[in-house]
Amino acid sequence: MEQKLIDEIQKLGFNSYEARAYIALLERNSLTAGEVAKLSGVPRARIYGILDKLVADGLARLKPGKVKKYGAVDSDSFQQILTSKNEKRYAEQNSAVEQVTSILQTRFASAVDQGQFIEDPFEYIEVIKNPYQIHRKFLQLSEEAKEEILVFVKPPYSGSREQIEQQLEQRAALLKKGIVIKGVYDLPEDKQAREMRFRTMAQVVHRGELAKMVDELPMKMAIFDERIVLIALEDPVLRETSLTTLFIEHRSLARSLKILFNYIMEGAEDYRDVMDRLEMKEAILTDTQD
Repeated sequence: MEQKLIDEIQKLGFNSYEARAYIALLERNSLTAGEVAKLSGVPRARIYGILDKLVADGLARLKPGKVKKYGAVDSDSFQQILTSKNEKRYAEQNSAVEQVTSILQTRFASAVDQGQFIEDPFEYIEVIKNPYQIHRKFLQLSEEAKEEILVFVKPPYSGSREQIEQQLEQRAALLKKGIVIKGVYDLPEDKQAREMRFRTMAQVVHRGELAKMVDELPMKMAIFDERIVLIALEDPVLRETSLTTLFIEHRSLARSLKILFNYIMEGAEDYRDVMDRLEMKEAILTDTQD
């Protein structure tokens, strides 16, 4: 007996014995139960139950007589019966899906009302410790920004000098696209670091960034479109900023931190005024004009 045909018939909802018995019935006009068992390979003890089911489903005909004989229905009847059966099953399944969905919706709404459904508080928080991954994530979020990027710039820096230059080049491109970028920079204690900071600020301001300076910032932070926040928090033991960085997608938090940003930005100084106050030479800015 052809196994491929048996497999195809089983896909229609038959079990293996039913498929074998039905194919055997196609061999002749009528067969006894024993003959069907012999042709199909179905155990004789099972064949009567199998044939009775095929008859009950309308897929086989029982021919009365001294000896019971069975025959298969014609192909058109076979198609109509199975099509009708499948349509009925499909309708029943759809009805069951609708009923179960309605029950689940009611239970879910009830659980929410009673405070039993609590979202995982960490689903919108991503923690990154690897400096290169932090750099890549910052570039990604900057590229995805649609309107505004706000930054608190202070050490430590997660990237190499080349990576920082890459970030600055990206910001220049974003400014040309019309993205608003505002930055508040801290004032380094080291003289050489100060000179580098002033060069950087002169460069970004020349390109269109709104940048100011304060003596000290409370944290290292970036806010993207009032939606996503980057924060590197101070280690409470070592009392220094860690490279461990949190990326938090939370509009309420982002808007709250924007209030802090605007408050500090409003009280910050123009970097040129800071240079005058520190009596830094204007000459360090001569190579920043592009």
